Amino acid sequence: MDTADFLTRIRNHYVDQFRAFMEQQQAACSQGASEVKLQLGEQSELFERLYCVDFIKNDGRHEIVDFQAENVLTFDPIVGTLGKTSLSIKCLQWDDVLIRHDLEGLPPDQLSHWFRFWFDPEDSRRDPNAELSETIHSMLIESNCISVDFGTANSGAFWEILQLLENAGATRIEVSSSRAETTISH
Repeated sequence: MDTADFLTRIRNHYVDQFRAFMEQQQAACSQGASEVKLQLGEQSELFERLYCVDFIKNDGRHEIVDFQAENVLTFDPIVGTLGKTSLSIKCLQWDDVLIRHDLEGLPPDQLSHWFRFWFDPEDSRRDPNAELSETIHSMLIESNCISVDFGTANSGAFWEILQLLENAGATRIEVSSSRAETTISH
């Protein structure tokens, strides 16, 4: 299996669990919705202060319910190249992806364009008949690291952000998960 197919398998494994979570939440409340987008306050560090909650209940009061996959596919690290960029994928949890890079600065216009397409703040790509939005749920930019909850976005979102970094001149990209790094450090 090639890396792209394997990545799609990881995404689909996560989304299957997300779909079951969504159905369980809908059955357990009288009013609720999945993948609801929120504009957060000034104190938020998330990119453009936008966040897509996994599920929100409204049974008399609003309650946000976050999903965390119980089953995560494990694999030996993948090492290769993306164009001229060294690429390693140590761990991949679709809702908790850390992308470490060696760029001194990110291309703001390209990053904003990528985010606006894959987060889709105005839901312009949303199919009203579709079960899932196929969007990312959040992004956080830190020094030499981009943290993304890929939500229900397809694997193209992952490859496009890596390509964006490669096009910007990154010579090294390392992909992992903050939850995996916490587990490893103990």
